[in-house]
Amino acid sequence: MNNQGLMNAASLIAKRNAGGRVVAATVNWDGHDSKLKVTYYVDGIVSDVEQGLCDLTLTELLAEFPDVRRAESHCLSASGRLGKLGKMQGLVYLR
Repeated sequence: MNNQGLMNAASLIAKRNAGGRVVAATVNWDGHDSKLKVTYYVDGIVSDVEQGLCDLTLTELLAEFPDVRRAESHCLSASGRLGKLGKMQGLVYLR
């Protein structure tokens, strides 16, 4: 898989699917296991809305990159992580 292409697409998709409380998103690709992981970080308590946006991002990436064999999404509270978000591996969106 073209990792740069994945990150470029993920950045555009995550930006489009970021709701008002999403403060960051990361995408990580494990080529050995063909596994894609999407994580959204939310200001406050995670709701079904933010989880749905994260799942939507994952679904759009799965549709665009057929090399993915395994995938997972996570939506986490950004509390206690705000100073670290800009340095996270795979960062594709930061508000």
